[in-house]
Amino acid sequence: MSSNSGFNFGKYLGRGDPSKKSEEVLKYNERRFYQASLFYGCSVLTYFASKIAYRGVVKRRFNPTFFQHNNLPPKSSTYSDALSALGHATLLATTSMATFVTGAFWYFDISNLHEFSYRMKDFLGGKDAERKLKNMPDDKETEELSRKLTDMIQKDENDAKK
Repeated sequence: MSSNSGFNFGKYLGRGDPSKKSEEVLKYNERRFYQASLFYGCSVLTYFASKIAYRGVVKRRFNPTFFQHNNLPPKSSTYSDALSALGHATLLATTSMATFVTGAFWYFDISNLHEFSYRMKDFLGGKDAERKLKNMPDDKETEELSRKLTDMIQKDENDAKK
């Protein structure tokens, strides 16, 4: 990061010497860079999708020439118009949702769906509910069934040893 003159631009940009950083910090920085790259990539795709949809709308616009009537609609196919509108709407919705999801994952530092489900479970109180459910005492039927299963398994193990 230093130039030939010996001036260290990385110092003033907030970057330190990478050899002084621990392995965990380097992995964290790489993870955050990957998340940011996904977000910016989806943003660029959304921009291109909006340009494609705009071009499609402008192409369907009717601009009469000097000697044409402007009150008569041009001949067009409703099937192709509907198909074009569906394609543009699907493209815009998909890319916009991808931008939103990758931006939220970057903001909340979530890397995959498993981590997202874990964070949502924690946020919505699922950990506490699971802990309470785990600590609840079993009813009589469950205790009797588990005792019978344990006795049966131990009996089978004792028979196998003989």
